[in-house]
Amino acid sequence: MGRKGSRYTLKEKFFYIGLVTDDGLSTMAVERLHGVKHSQVQQWIERYEADGVDGLKVRRTQRAYSQKLKLEVVQKYLAGNTSYPQLAKEYGIPNAAVIYQWVSLYTSGKLPQATRRATPMKDGRKTSQTERIEIAQWTIANDHNYIEAMKHFNVSYGQVYAWVKKFKQGGESALADRRGKAKEDNGQLSEVDRLKLENKRLQARLTYVSTEVAVLKKLQEIERRNAVQTTNTKQSNNSHKK
Repeated sequence: MGRKGSRYTLKEKFFYIGLVTDDGLSTMAVERLHGVKHSQVQQWIERYEADGVDGLKVRRTQRAYSQKLKLEVVQKYLAGNTSYPQLAKEYGIPNAAVIYQWVSLYTSGKLPQATRRATPMKDGRKTSQTERIEIAQWTIANDHNYIEAMKHFNVSYGQVYAWVKKFKQGGESALADRRGKAKEDNGQLSEVDRLKLENKRLQARLTYVSTEVAVLKKLQEIERRNAVQTTNTKQSNNSHKK
């Protein structure tokens, strides 16, 4: 069973790094042979390559991160095509679990705050179940554009992200507010409300598709003009050569 990274001596870290860089073992092989997590060994290698010996020394003080940096990292993760370890490496954050905590705070409706700040900033607004369903459907209809949904409905990014996730997993009833005694009809909507929401969903999708088609037509027109211009230029150049 491996220990936590901070409990390994500098000499031990160099030993495990050497097994990979000098002896040609994989980090997985090191884990099987010595019980040190392969991700930990890989992290030591990356720190050593980036900062030398200083990158392997135990940090006695907690690094402070600005709210702006936290938001940037969180939104980059939520946009997709990356992972916690990749972001940790990109931003020089020693532990990828820190980013996981920021994302968890953000998607629960709380903005990540600067390090050591105790009171979380309140974000978003109160909504009804019908609103939450409409927002989730609108976001899905617009290819999961969370930022535009946030602006369009005046809610937080974290709220939109959480509602879409719940809606996709559990449908309409998953977005009912079950706190306290006042429950929203056990999550069941009336047929009229359901029809109104479906109409809004279809309108949102139609608007999005229409915009996409308009953009595509515009691009095709630009490409056609560029092709004509290129052809005319070539013909003009050929006529001058003659």
